[in-house]
Amino acid sequence: MRWSRADLHMHTTCSDGRHTPERLAARLAASPLSVAAVTDHDTVEGALRVEAALAGAGPEIVIGSEVSSADGHVLALFICADVPAGLSARATIEAIHDQGGIAIAAHPYSLALGVGDLAGRLLFDAIELFNGAPLMDLANARARARLGGARPAKVGGSDAHVASAAGRVHTVFPGEGAAGLRAAILTRQTRPAVDWPGHLAMLPAHLAWLAWLTVSRGLSLRPQRSSPTGTPT
Repeated sequence: MRWSRADLHMHTTCSDGRHTPERLAARLAASPLSVAAVTDHDTVEGALRVEAALAGAGPEIVIGSEVSSADGHVLALFICADVPAGLSARATIEAIHDQGGIAIAAHPYSLALGVGDLAGRLLFDAIELFNGAPLMDLANARARARLGGARPAKVGGSDAHVASAAGRVHTVFPGEGAAGLRAAILTRQTRPAVDWPGHLAMLPAHLAWLAWLTVSRGLSLRPQRSSPTGTPT
């Protein structure tokens, strides 16, 4: 049986990625991936634009998003429309399933961003045991230790915020294409895998972008000082 690769977690400028969907599409076209899920925060726009840019070349694109639930981030795959943000994790899973989609607990032990132990208690279809974002070593280890024996499928994703990181962490599954990936997740035949040389080589650029995002967000949240005339300075 043929085994294929899928990256289930990527971002573009439609949320907080560095590169445009078109730039990510160019990277994916040259990758060994069979399937790629583009999962911008709370929008399917990035996935639709990557799919359009590839026009059938490269990996098959799964339309997805990373939903900001009230309990942490949830990857929604095989959806056709945005899933509302701010719902509980349980309600988010139900909303994804209502679209015929697959719900994955993203980086469950990432501080303030993961659903934590809910990953093993709710009806997730899969759990992201290996997330490729920088500085996720402890969170990944905790996920493997606490959730490695849980019932849902086990997957990996690059969480690429820069195009060059796409595919470096991925999911291996039996079969081909998006239909094969979906079947493998539902029958729990997936496993996370890492292209270690590529993953390690991309970490500095990935970390630099995420650090810049953190700083820029902090600056944007700083209150503006006003002059005696009331004009912001």
